[in-house]
Amino acid sequence: MKARLKDTLTKQFSGRGVIILLGVAALLAVSATEIISILQDGFVASTSTSIRGALSGVILCIALIIGRRWVAASLGIYLATAFFFFGNGMLLIWMVLSAVIFSALAATALSRHIRVWYLTILVGWMIQFIIRAGDDAILLVLIAPLALSAFALTRSIFVLRERNARTSKEMEEADARARQAIEAERKNIARDLHDIVAHDITVVAMQSKAAKFANDGQMALDAIDVIAKLSTETLHDLRLMLNVLRTDGTMADPAVSVNDKPAATTVYAVQGVELFSQRLREANFVVSSHTEEKISELPRSAQTALYRVMQEATTNVIKHALPGGECSISLTAQGTEAKLKITNQVPNLGSPKNSLPIGGSGLIGMEDRMKAFGGRFNTSERNGRWILTASIPF
Repeated sequence: MKARLKDTLTKQFSGRGVIILLGVAALLAVSATEIISILQDGFVASTSTSIRGALSGVILCIALIIGRRWVAASLGIYLATAFFFFGNGMLLIWMVLSAVIFSALAATALSRHIRVWYLTILVGWMIQFIIRAGDDAILLVLIAPLALSAFALTRSIFVLRERNARTSKEMEEADARARQAIEAERKNIARDLHDIVAHDITVVAMQSKAAKFANDGQMALDAIDVIAKLSTETLHDLRLMLNVLRTDGTMADPAVSVNDKPAATTVYAVQGVELFSQRLREANFVVSSHTEEKISELPRSAQTALYRVMQEATTNVIKHALPGGECSISLTAQGTEAKLKITNQVPNLGSPKNSLPIGGSGLIGMEDRMKAFGGRFNTSERNGRWILTASIPF
């Protein structure tokens, strides 16, 4: 509550608000004597100076209050009052105060046209004052410098405030962009970790089952070799990726070359087709694969995206496809696109649709990767086969 009240008061009485507040207080203080005199003596018995002073003071106070919202209207009322009431030096104090206050107020106007318009008409008033005031025209030696100084000083302060406000806004926007970048990077890291760990652990689990139930000792040894290889690769990738998150490098694996980089930045799409085809064969699937060398022309980041899609799709095949069934991986260049297509046999045509990997975090992550490059992603089930297609423009 206190913070809200402080913010409200700061907003109301900073900048233009403080000029209006002090201006009203000063004009009322000057006009108070004349107002009291009129109330005591009556309007008829009061001097013209008292009446003009009190009336101009009230009008100028109203004009200042209006200036809280409509600066142009406030300045217009002031200039009209100056032409009507300030034809000589009888109301000197009102003239000096109002010239300083309203010149400062004019300097706060955002529109350059309003500021120029005010100064032009103010100079016009000074010229006519010289003509009308006679000997009192010498007063402009006091009024003009004060008015122009108030305008120049206030304008310089407001320019500085605007510049600081603009800088603060730019800093806030930069902070917001930095937070968005950090959040995006966190999502990317989480997605990469999911793809690496989910794929490798799935293969390890399947190979563990194969080793457990294998009737052939050699088959069991082969499965154990795959498990050992994948476990080492997974640990290697995790160490490297965690090392990226540590600025002091304390997570670095001493056995890793200093030039080695996390898997997320060193993968290639063409090699991915070969690698994941081999993984599927090791999981006892009948695999056909096809790729084109032109895919190597894709930017590294695009190749990484396709690689991760293949990795997650391979995980889904191992988990959901017909055991020992047929599957295929193709990565080709079609026109201006690199197109990935992965198919596999569905285990049971009579099973409910929710047994298929529809809408999972893996599919969402794959779709996000493709959309990030302006590509497309789609999955469907047709004629007993699960079909995944993804494309990225060259």
